[in-house]
Amino acid sequence: MKRAAPIPVTVIGGFLGAGKTTFLNRLLATATARHAVLVNDFGEINVDAALIERHDGTTLSLSNGCVCCSIGSGFLETLGRLLDGGETFERIVIEASGVGDPWRIAEIALVEPDLRLDGVIVIADAKRITELIHDRRVGDTVRGQFDKCDVVLLSKSDVVSRAALHAARSAIQTVRPDAPVEVLSRDTRPDLLLMARSRRSRFNAERVEEHPLDHEEDFRRWTYRRNGAFDRSRLAAAIEALPPQLLRLKGTCRVAGEVAPLVFQMVSRDWSLSPAVGGNLDPGPIALVGIGTPDLPSDADLEAILDGALARALVA
Repeated sequence: MKRAAPIPVTVIGGFLGAGKTTFLNRLLATATARHAVLVNDFGEINVDAALIERHDGTTLSLSNGCVCCSIGSGFLETLGRLLDGGETFERIVIEASGVGDPWRIAEIALVEPDLRLDGVIVIADAKRITELIHDRRVGDTVRGQFDKCDVVLLSKSDVVSRAALHAARSAIQTVRPDAPVEVLSRDTRPDLLLMARSRRSRFNAERVEEHPLDHEEDFRRWTYRRNGAFDRSRLAAAIEALPPQLLRLKGTCRVAGEVAPLVFQMVSRDWSLSPAVGGNLDPGPIALVGIGTPDLPSDADLEAILDGALARALVA
């Protein structure tokens, strides 16, 4: 049975570490309408434990009526389960991969009768976007994410100067002169209804296939798993020793002297450790996932660097 009206869809893109997760968390915390949020993995979404009603490993049911689904075996399969599940949602929000093209996902809403594309939002890190746009390794990917977006939101505006903010805006407008660029501050309400720009007939969808939905094949993924804990000072030194080809590193870990597991986030050489919020994070051994360019050094070389940050003898 078809729905009476198509469900509006908003796609959120942006390069690794741009702030998509922070934006989605704020959206979930302030949502009054019933949203379905599709993300690449729950490791990036630290939903507050008080908001989680049920968690079956694939879907978080939230107390505000929203659901948050993990894109596991495939995007089209996950979307199909959502549409065929019989539940009613006022909006679907899809987070594109950090190295993917959000438009490739947005095309689905143009050809699926149950969906209506409202817009594509790209989050851009005001601190790094000027450099990323011109980076010989990732510049093509970053510029491609702006190609058909409806609005760009500059994140992390509170940690850059006014001049840097202006430079970031100018760099984006060099790539997309016609795209609105707005500053996303701590006070900005993540209201997708206002930010999305209806584009139902602006572009024609090309043939939609499952495999080209992102550009993961242009990047190399690396996973680091160890028992034990990091020494905080050794970890700081290890991060400085990591190669520049490693663009992103994230996951959970333990640090000597800390009782609870911590969330580790690294973009370029900026890194942080924060309390693990919510009940969906693995409290066990160190588990980090990295994404780098194809010329990323070998797993063994990367592992040797982080092994040097362990607080005690390594237990594999």
